[in-house]
Amino acid sequence: MNKVCFVNGSPRGKNSASKRLIDKVVEMLDKQTTQVHEICVMESLKHNTAEKDFALMRTMNSIIFVFPLYIDAIPSSLLEYMYAFDEYLTSHPQTTECLPPRVYSIINNGFLEGTQNINALQIMAHYAKRIGYRWRFGIGIGAGEYIKQNMDAITMNNGLNRNIFNALVKLATELESQEIIQHSNIMTNPSMPKFLYMFLANRYWTGQSKSSRKSLCKKVWTES
Repeated sequence: MNKVCFVNGSPRGKNSASKRLIDKVVEMLDKQTTQVHEICVMESLKHNTAEKDFALMRTMNSIIFVFPLYIDAIPSSLLEYMYAFDEYLTSHPQTTECLPPRVYSIINNGFLEGTQNINALQIMAHYAKRIGYRWRFGIGIGAGEYIKQNMDAITMNNGLNRNIFNALVKLATELESQEIIQHSNIMTNPSMPKFLYMFLANRYWTGQSKSSRKSLCKKVWTES
């Protein structure tokens, strides 16, 4: 049985675009031939189950790290988790001969351009090499918040989001077959003009600020 593990590295956990992207790829996989596991980093850190997760991860055929872009890099909680996994592999050397897992990544960001994720994907490639795993490729997706709100529209027949759908299909196909389908990172985003994206984003965040006015006005410091 082909075994794959999705690692949700979003600080939002299950309420995130990363989780929605994971669900989308899982929908594309044949459950008869592919055994799917999911790990939520925030839950793992909260409940102190990292070592159990790491023991599972090392038995996978493929590991897919999915997370949002934070300042051209990786969220600190996920980075902590990755360091801990590296230390676990060092202190628990493999006792049997087996092919190391393949590593993939899906990164989304708040900019429209998926190319904004290139530096973080390079970090993931270096990390895979460091821990002795086989880096394959990553998908950099722009307009992350839009993706979260419109995941049901990520289909082959939707011209606005077809490029994103096709990128996820390539990942799912390679995860299932374990054959080399894609040779390089994929950078993609919704096919919309930037001015339209900015208009929609501004309208969305303006609405969010009005509905969260009490939180915005809340004093988060104490006067001495």
